[in-house]
Amino acid sequence: MVLIRILLLIYISGSFISASMAQDDSSMPIRITLKDAIQSADTVNFQVMMANARLEQAIARISQAESDLLPHVDGTVSGGRQTADLRSEGLKIPIPGFSTEIGPYNNFDARARVTINLFDPSAFERFQAAKKGEKLSEAQLQKIREDVLALVASLFVEAKRRQETVELMQKLLDRDQMAYDISLNSLNQGTETALNSSKFKSNLDQTKYLYSQAKQQALDATLDLQAAMQLPLDKPLIFVDDNDFLKNLEDKSVIKFDDASNADMVLAASQLEAHRADQKSAYADFLPQISGSANYGRSGESPDHGSNTYFVGLQATIPIWEGGDQQAKLKEVKGEIKEDQENILDAHNQEQVNISKARAAIAEAYDFSKSKTQALQTAQKSLLIAFHSQEIGSGSVLEVMQAKADLAVAEDDYNEAQADWVMAHIDLLHAEGRLRELVKNE
Repeated sequence: MVLIRILLLIYISGSFISASMAQDDSSMPIRITLKDAIQSADTVNFQVMMANARLEQAIARISQAESDLLPHVDGTVSGGRQTADLRSEGLKIPIPGFSTEIGPYNNFDARARVTINLFDPSAFERFQAAKKGEKLSEAQLQKIREDVLALVASLFVEAKRRQETVELMQKLLDRDQMAYDISLNSLNQGTETALNSSKFKSNLDQTKYLYSQAKQQALDATLDLQAAMQLPLDKPLIFVDDNDFLKNLEDKSVIKFDDASNADMVLAASQLEAHRADQKSAYADFLPQISGSANYGRSGESPDHGSNTYFVGLQATIPIWEGGDQQAKLKEVKGEIKEDQENILDAHNQEQVNISKARAAIAEAYDFSKSKTQALQTAQKSLLIAFHSQEIGSGSVLEVMQAKADLAVAEDDYNEAQADWVMAHIDLLHAEGRLRELVKNE
């Protein structure tokens, strides 16, 4: 009989190998830890990639601003045939027998031109502002990375907890189903009332509803995590504990930084520096600009009938009045600087508050976990007692099932305490701006 089954399995595998491989590949679950989630979010998250692109744009703007400080070389070649009226040049001398219109005649000009800004404080300050813009984009990238890591970590913990809740509800459903089946059996034997049996049925229906609700919530939480990590949505996830990573998380949280500067602080400071650079650029717009230019080329009727000509000169431009645009721009930048200074103060205060809250949450989560550990141990002992009572005939199967359900509730409470402990440590590192230290060296 066993041989026949093996041969049948081989036949089926050989006939449908392609479909089976595709199905296995699509349905194979993905095992993931909190460390995997954070590492993945640091590299593939869409917002991180967009921030990287904006940083590249900021670097490109530096080269654009720098080009105003470098010589510009261009070449032009022109040629044509035209007529002209001398009166358009202000010549009104009547000459008998001659028309004021001349031509048609040919003209040709080919020359190379060099232009350089000898003194242009506005271009120099714009170049400096572009470099500050690069630092601002880099600070924005670091903030997005830190925020994304914290978000993905919370999504991981939430999805894991939802899945654990489904497992709890499944055990409670098994308990209520057994209780209802026993009540029906007792009702048929005449040892149970219809009212009590209806109560068991009501409890079973309520648990079925909660079980269905837990499954939907677990699915939604898992999809949120998969979307944030850009994982295939058609593959289930298996959440795996990583004790080494949790130990590393705890060790890093023990270290206290009195001068911690998180991503919000760095971003606020970079924003202030960028607007101060814009202020210098606005002041520079009031200063004169001096540029030099020179050109050399051949001019005449044609390349063969012409002469070599050149031009060398200087040009000074002094801004006098541009409709108040420069004054308005300077006033706007000053207002932005004042706002940035307030933002830095607020970011610092928020940072200290979040750090204090996170440390308090860690202490609370530790106490909560300790109490739930004791409750879990008590539930484990109660289950052993129930098993022993059943073996010696003084206990029932329903009592064992109830003890299993109580243990499942205790385990779920313990898992909730562990989740609070993990998130408290994540919040602390995020508040201190050190969350990315967990993965940047991996």
